[in-house]
Amino acid sequence: MIQARGLACASPEGRPLLEGLDLTVRPGGNLLVTGSSGSGKSRLLRVLAGTERPRRGEVRIAGIGIWPGEGALSLVGRIRMGFAFASGGLLSNLSLEDNVALPLRFLGLPKSEVARRTAGALDRLGLASVARLRPHAVSGAARKHANLARVLALEPELILLDDPLEGLDTVDRAVALELIEGWVGDSRCTLVLASEEVQVLSELEVDRLQLAPAPTLMESP
Repeated sequence: MIQARGLACASPEGRPLLEGLDLTVRPGGNLLVTGSSGSGKSRLLRVLAGTERPRRGEVRIAGIGIWPGEGALSLVGRIRMGFAFASGGLLSNLSLEDNVALPLRFLGLPKSEVARRTAGALDRLGLASVARLRPHAVSGAARKHANLARVLALEPELILLDDPLEGLDTVDRAVALELIEGWVGDSRCTLVLASEEVQVLSELEVDRLQLAPAPTLMESP
């Protein structure tokens, strides 16, 4: 499903994060990307999602070249990909319900199917009572769960999750973990998960990629 060769990425300040990374994730495979804060986990997921261009390297999703290329636009109408951001990712002028439904409407699904999937995903993530509220009116945990609900409703072939457990209490974390465990056991989808929560995720049957700490820039005397 995913093939990356010679990837090089840098932070917005130009600090090197990844250099010469080769990566393969087979269809139906599961990969946990770990590493300390600032090691490039989030940057790697955005590159794989096609939302951020690498400094160098090649990325192919299901044989489709996205880098070099047009990034996520190359996958439109060809691969269903769900991406849950570590923070943000929701449109502030839409309710949680409409944020979850939006990708389904882009697919041209019947209104009844959009409504069914949206309601089911919101209920699964415990968001039914706040579904009509906008992101600014709900908790950070609810916003993270809304990102997961949007992925769930899409029924994607490729799932990219960036720190989905960060900042969640015990109850909310259990809800997210149950959903992630279901995706790990589903051979119809490919999952790449970036997280520092290695101990919490230790029982998942996933391959692992440990990113080295990013080098620091030396200041000139």
